[in-house]
Order: sequence, then C-alpha cells, then structure tokens
Amino acid sequence: MKLIITTNLGLLRAYEEAIDEENQKPRLIMVKEMSLSEAHEKLSDQTSDQAGRFPRGSTTTNTTGQSYGERHGLEVEQTRQLINLIAKTIDELLADENVTKCWLAASAPIHKQIHENLNGKNATKIKKLVALDLVQKGPADLLDHLSKV
Repeated sequence: MKLIITTNLGLLRAYEEAIDEENQKPRLIMVKEMSLSEAHEKLSDQTSDQAGRFPRGSTTTNTTGQSYGERHGLEVEQTRQLINLIAKTIDELLADENVTKCWLAASAPIHKQIHENLNGKNATKIKKLVALDLVQKGPADLLDHLSKV
C-alpha cells in the first residue's frame, strides 16, 4: 500500500492510493486529517504575559515606563514542537506493515526537518520527498501533480 501525505505547519492530510476498479486508474482515499490549531493562533494569544508587564531599567523603582519583554525564541520553539508532532503522526502512519512506500509533500521550510525527525525504518519508506505545500490540492489534482514531479 502506498500513502501520500501532504503537510504544512497548520494541516496534515494522509491519503491511501487505491485502484478504481471501474476504470483501473489510481484514486486517493483520505485516511487521516489533522489540524494543528496552535499554528493558526497568534503567539500573543498563547502566552499570558502582556506587553508592559516588566519595568524598564535596572531598578524596580523605575516608573518611567514598562518594557515589552522579549520573545525568547517562542516562535522557533513552537515551530520545532509542531514539526515534532507532524513527524510523530507520520511515524504512526508509516508504522503500519501494509504501508510499503510513501510520497511526502511538505512546505519548503520544514520538509527536511520533518524527514530528519522520522524513525529510521519509517524514513526509508519515503520514496518521494517534495518541498511543496500541496495541502489544499484536491485528491485528483494532488495525485496528478505528484506524478509529474
């Protein structure tokens, strides 16, 4: 069985390729869809500190203004966690013994990181790794597009 997985930081869709018995053409059947809600939220909605909570300057008696604080790499950490979650989900899909190969299309900034985070055995099942965000493509367009790449 072949899986076709498309993902970006906000959505993952996995399809199983099946042969349409009527016209002997391949078609895709969705087996998993996962929305990553954290990717759609603003960082300010996810954190509890609001701008102006920290006094500016080196003394606590400074009342001239409040600083805006620092992000301390929160966006980078959130991206790393989303990539790990995507890789874990793909690992679970590829752990099925019936899956013999997989085509993976992930958005360009994250496709290598996802592949690197996969279990070694599962990573070998990926026969085609495409650096494109094809999540919004319909099953018919997706199969046609990936066949040409």
